[in-house]
Formats: sequence, structure tokens, C-alpha cells
Amino acid sequence: MAQLAQEITVSGIPVRADMSLSREEINKLVYEIIQDFAWEGRLLGRIELIRDKHRIHVCSYEPPITQLVPINNLL
Repeated sequence: MAQLAQEITVSGIPVRADMSLSREEINKLVYEIIQDFAWEGRLLGRIELIRDKHRIHVCSYEPPITQLVPINNLL
């Protein structure tokens, strides 16, 4: 079975990218996304880059947040 995506890490961010994207293209896109998230004050968890015929679909995800709330505070 052929591999459809490459999984790499750029600046500590896991990236899953279409095989047709070069490392240079991936790095450029990832650095732009990192800057956008930093500007907005958001944390970046992972990125997926999927190439279409005329576009690259960028899916960026924030890391999940786990919060513990004591039951006594809910009652």
C-alpha cells in the first residue's frame, strides 16, 4: 500500500503533509501558521496539509485541554 502522507515535526509541531509537497513548501506553510497562532495568542497542537489540484487545505488543531473541577463546586 502506497504512503499518502508524510509525517514530520517542524519546530516541535507534528505535521502530516501530502506527499506531493516539498519540505520547503511544508516549512513555509508551517512557519506562517505558527506566526498566526502566536499573534492570536493560541496554542498549536498539530497541522495537516492536504494538496488538491489547485489548493492546499490547511487543517490546524489546538491541543486538547483537560480541566479537573471538584464535584463540590458543582453542587
